[in-house]
Amino acid sequence: MDPSGALSFPGGVIILRHGPSACAVAPAAGGALAGWVTETSRGPVDLMRRGRPGAVAAGPSFDLSCFPLVPFSNRVDQGRFRFGGRDVALPVDRWNRPHAIHGHGWEAAWAVDGRSGDSLHLSYRHPAGAWPWPYRAEQVFHLTGDGLSITIAITNEGDEPMPAGLGLHPYFPRPPGTVLTARTDGMWTNGPTRLPERRSAVPAQWDTRRGLCLDGVNIDHGFFGWAGGATLSWPDRPPGTEDGPIPWGMSLSVEADPLFSHLLIYAPHGEHYVCVEPVSHMTNALNRIKEPDTGICVLPPGKRLSGCVTFRINPNMPLVC
Repeated sequence: MDPSGALSFPGGVIILRHGPSACAVAPAAGGALAGWVTETSRGPVDLMRRGRPGAVAAGPSFDLSCFPLVPFSNRVDQGRFRFGGRDVALPVDRWNRPHAIHGHGWEAAWAVDGRSGDSLHLSYRHPAGAWPWPYRAEQVFHLTGDGLSITIAITNEGDEPMPAGLGLHPYFPRPPGTVLTARTDGMWTNGPTRLPERRSAVPAQWDTRRGLCLDGVNIDHGFFGWAGGATLSWPDRPPGTEDGPIPWGMSLSVEADPLFSHLLIYAPHGEHYVCVEPVSHMTNALNRIKEPDTGICVLPPGKRLSGCVTFRINPNMPLVC
């Protein structure tokens, strides 16, 4: 069976295929993934949360499967920061007041620069404006026999140094019994407007080092000292439960380049998804550039910053809650 048959969208997507897997990319909707499925003996299953069909034409990309974070990740305090002697005021996100969030790429249309049966190259150019530095962003999607890799990059096209960061914001299925494993050195505790205030050890209820069952977990925090590896394990199908698109009994690893030394975990209460986000810097890093290990890169004119994240299907059995 052609696995792409499970990705039923009204148009506006590009389908990539490799072996038993297929994914759909929506260039006009933030260059976001709209779905990623693989064929199993039980039929096709979703390795990322399936996107809402109505969002593939123009977004919002947070209704899809995975979107790019460029030229920064997550929140900037009230959209304001100072860099190179310049005060910058960004538009405040209409969904996330009082802060700016996730940069520009996730709300923009991306151009198709090249494609094959299992690969796709997208680009997006941002002129100088409220963000005073022009830049070019790129994404390369590549399906393999056991997974999906996404390379994301940014090039400073201005004549002054530019602060820059990159990341990905994937949504994964979170049925009861889902376990997340990841090793980090610590986390940031958040203040009342969901900005990080101080470093801390990871409390037991959010400790992913030995495998954290996500049942009942409510978290939206950044973790530092991430070594670039994480695993999501889905339980065996409970008796009496229909197979459906949930990847029962499977696990998926996240393997990120060293650029992505921070990890954001978003598992909101009552939702059926979890976001495990590889990012290059902490939340609100643009206002903490002089602090150590916050992760923002200062990109000279003409220079390029790039990193790759691979989502790999594992043959091993899942952990048990």
